Amino acid sequence: MRKAVAVAFSAAALSLTAVPAAHAAPANAVTAAVTCPGSLSNYTHVQSSVDWLKVRTGPSTSYAAVGQLPGGAAFTFSSSGVQSGGHYWVCGYGYNGSTKLTGWVAGEYLVWP
Repeated sequence: MRKAVAVAFSAAALSLTAVPAAHAAPANAVTAAVTCPGSLSNYTHVQSSVDWLKVRTGPSTSYAAVGQLPGGAAFTFSSSGVQSGGHYWVCGYGYNGSTKLTGWVAGEYLVWP
């Protein structure tokens, strides 16, 4: 069974919590429209070692998740990233099945050339 990785921050350390895949795509997912800064002209993939990567409405774990991308999924993004909470966040879009998810993801979980 695949597991989703939920990222939680504390002042002292980063902790990762495994969440059963049954919770990977919540029925009450946020449907807020996200507009990314700049042109969405860069292309990469979610690291294949990541089971699920949360896509958020803003560049921080304090923003609501709009959904999750599976490991290996393609991701098209803007070069206008933001440093926040110890992560470099990039805004773009990817697909979970046929569902297009637009929002912010933590850049360390993407494949960089």
